[in-house]
Amino acid sequence: MFRKVLVVPVLLVTLAGCGSSSNDTATTGAAASGAVATPATSPAMSPAQSSATCPTKSTKRLAKTRFVADAGLAFGAFHRWIWKPYKAGTFKSGADGRTKSIVKAAAAGAFALNRLNAGRKLINADPTLCKALKQPVEALWNQVSGLTDKLKSGGFDGSSVESAQKAVEDLKSKASDAGANISDKNVPVPGT
Repeated sequence: MFRKVLVVPVLLVTLAGCGSSSNDTATTGAAASGAVATPATSPAMSPAQSSATCPTKSTKRLAKTRFVADAGLAFGAFHRWIWKPYKAGTFKSGADGRTKSIVKAAAAGAFALNRLNAGRKLINADPTLCKALKQPVEALWNQVSGLTDKLKSGGFDGSSVESAQKAVEDLKSKASDAGANISDKNVPVPGT
């Protein structure tokens, strides 16, 4: 029930924002849950800058556990509603259900951005996660944000999906090395 309540506003905001400009789309998913999103394109940080902004001790309770949960939801939404339909050819021109699949993928992208934004805040609250995952999560954020913008405008680019998948796998691998094993969580979309 909770997931449907959370996904419905994201879907509605996504559908309402299909004609919005690219500057608005990066914050759509975060706005749906009341979270404040950062711009879709954040400047790249060098390793020295990255570790300089990391805390020396944890500033939020259970940051690693909460990060794993948020990342699992983001990865689950990406894999179920974007990666699998892409691999099945559902986004190709002329495919049955293409429009519906693109709308669901855009909603899933907005949801994934929302959960990645929550994860970014948790990474910045834990020294171990911050040092290991700050750059990979920013790279993933940028990939998913660009892909979501394209999906919201009704467009589709296979290379963007593949790049986002590589960023997901990179973050998953580095998180595992940091002791945060992430597994995909099932994220249903209403009406399916």
